[in-house]
Amino acid sequence: MSNIKFYIPKSETIPTDLRLYVGENYIKYERTDKGFLFKTLIDNEDEAINVVQQIVNKMKSEHDESEHGVSWRTVSLAIVPQDERYKIGAWVEWKYRVRDSY
Repeated sequence: MSNIKFYIPKSETIPTDLRLYVGENYIKYERTDKGFLFKTLIDNEDEAINVVQQIVNKMKSEHDESEHGVSWRTVSLAIVPQDERYKIGAWVEWKYRVRDSY
């Protein structure tokens, strides 16, 4: 698994965007209605999915609470089509639901 770390530019005191590095890959992401949208600079869609899958695995492992029965379940992980004129890298959307035993 690659090293995943948050990235805060030196010019910002309070980060205004969610961004991180997975190895050498820079990722911006935002919360959506049912998940997260990861905007990568990776042109290869299979590689982009693989990098985002690493992020998803880390998020799930850090937020699952087995003693309470709470777990994040992936609904879908897919490339988001972009207008070819403006396309830079691949966008990957992760939709999930939270299963709760309470």
